[in-house]
Amino acid sequence: MREPHPRSWPVRYVVGVFSLFLCKVLTKFSVEGRKNLPPTGPYIIAPNHIDDVDPAPITAAVVKPITYLMAEDQAELPWYKAWGPWCYGVMLVNRSNLQVSTIKNIQKQIKKKERICIFPEGTVKGDGLKEGKRGVAYFAIKNGIPIIPTAVIGTKGILEKVKSMKRESVKVVFGSPIFTKSGDNIDDVTAKTMQEIKKLLPEDY
Repeated sequence: MREPHPRSWPVRYVVGVFSLFLCKVLTKFSVEGRKNLPPTGPYIIAPNHIDDVDPAPITAAVVKPITYLMAEDQAELPWYKAWGPWCYGVMLVNRSNLQVSTIKNIQKQIKKKERICIFPEGTVKGDGLKEGKRGVAYFAIKNGIPIIPTAVIGTKGILEKVKSMKRESVKVVFGSPIFTKSGDNIDDVTAKTMQEIKKLLPEDY
């Protein structure tokens, strides 16, 4: 995937509609808590992360264009997982050496009133809900925008199940907004975000 970047609003909207179609056809897809999404951006969607395909049901649930942040070490995906990020466009982030230019680019998207999706765990590796990184809270507090804790349920290994013609349940749940303001403690907001995500997930997650 070369020079990834968020594509134009119309392209992302069309891909969002197509994602909704695929999710409806290939899975038993459902969405809860859509009323918790603000009518316009900017806000940050903060989901758990269990599979590389997690952005597909999130995109299907929101439909409206989203700016996704993607770790650079996740850029080289197999083609059957890479076509989605390539078509939709993402912003690559070097987690070990965050560049000032990257922060500026994210800020530009926020100033455009974009919906920003950041996976606070930063990885699909490991079991259960993992420790949250500080990026979600940092950008929310810096801009005084809400965080939408989000649960993605049923996507782990979903491509293999689809290949086997199994139509499994996939659900996206949007929790109540976490409102932030300048001066909030970044660690407290991070902890609150992870707590709210956990509440949305099944007990056996």
